[in-house]
Amino acid sequence: MARTLSKNESRLILQLEWDEERILSLDDICRLLDATPGYARYVAHRLVDKGWLERLNRGHFRFIPADRGPQGIPDSNPFIVSSVLPENHFFSYGTACSHYGFTKQLFAEFYAANLKYSKRLTIRGTDYVLTKISEHQFFGFERIKVLSEPVVMATKERALLDALDRPQYAGGLGEVSLIVRDVVHAVSWKKVLEYLKRLSNSALIQRLGYLIELHSTEPSGSQLAELKKLMRPKSIVFLGPRRRWDKRGKVNPTWNIVENVPLKVLIDSSNKPLRYYSNQSDK
Repeated sequence: MARTLSKNESRLILQLEWDEERILSLDDICRLLDATPGYARYVAHRLVDKGWLERLNRGHFRFIPADRGPQGIPDSNPFIVSSVLPENHFFSYGTACSHYGFTKQLFAEFYAANLKYSKRLTIRGTDYVLTKISEHQFFGFERIKVLSEPVVMATKERALLDALDRPQYAGGLGEVSLIVRDVVHAVSWKKVLEYLKRLSNSALIQRLGYLIELHSTEPSGSQLAELKKLMRPKSIVFLGPRRRWDKRGKVNPTWNIVENVPLKVLIDSSNKPLRYYSNQSDK
């Protein structure tokens, strides 16, 4: 169907162009046209057929402006769905690690933390994995633009810790081990410690300390001593999930870590150069 417009459709499209709106709902159409919900659904259906709107999920649409050409080619930016995700969310885990260049792995899914639920959504053929966190964990993010789209993204420090907390969303423990090796020198150690205090997760602290020492990376002995002070006394944790790596392994006495993951999984034996470089460290 051609991208021709009726009077009311033209009125709506011109308003969206003027307001530079990109995401709208049926309620927005009702408001802008002073129309009933039934008529709003009719207009939305027609504009989807004509290539002016792209359906994101039930009741939400992406506006395809005139500058997308006569065929109405949709924007391929996967972050355009931010406004239809739960209001309190931020992208993290493998998504943030990819954004910052911490990993070269390509993820078919996009990962975000939120306050509402743990859920998998498919929007525009792309999977978005939402993990629920508590209110006291909802920090360590900033509003940025990715391909001109406003996005709430974890900071470098939060991305690092989230990847370590849920390695299944960042390429697995082996990949996360290399991320720790390559980037711990390029983030703010002060922020890392601040975040760890607020997260109050001893297992996360122990795994981070273990991997830092394993790779003999940047933080000094005094910085690691600060990390050890945050550990919960007598806390013993498994390095990797027991369902994946079993329960067997020696206990590392420094970090009280059960070494149930083979060393070859954690260390890159090829001795490839570091995959991340930054001159913006603010330790």
